[in-house]
Amino acid sequence: MAKPISRLILFLVAASFLNAPAFAAFELRATQKIDVGSKALDTAVSQDGKWTFVLTTGGVIRVLSWNGQQVQTIETGGDYERVEFSEVGTRLILSGGSGRDVLIVALDLIHTFDTSGSPSKGPKNAPVEIAYFSDFQ
Repeated sequence: MAKPISRLILFLVAASFLNAPAFAAFELRATQKIDVGSKALDTAVSQDGKWTFVLTTGGVIRVLSWNGQQVQTIETGGDYERVEFSEVGTRLILSGGSGRDVLIVALDLIHTFDTSGSPSKGPKNAPVEIAYFSDFQ
């Protein structure tokens, strides 16, 4: 009776050392190739994934939407090599290059609304338009 129990214990101990590592892999496929017009030096992505900031030569930042469309160009006038999106989500930090400075770019998101055909007061070519929403549900 002692031999079957000792064999079982020996088998369980040996089996605990036979853990085979599990290997995983990624299937890679290119989904989109975007021409940013000049050499891309660094990229940063917003925390929500909606915006990609591509730093190109001459300190130019190309702002891309989530689907890869270029929506804005920011000219910094400096020679930078790295761009980082702040944790707060309201700043870009540029560094590196030949200078010894770090540039912090504040980001303010501007929303545009199509108000054509809506009732309005004042001149049609006013520099500012205030939209008032009274029917939120």
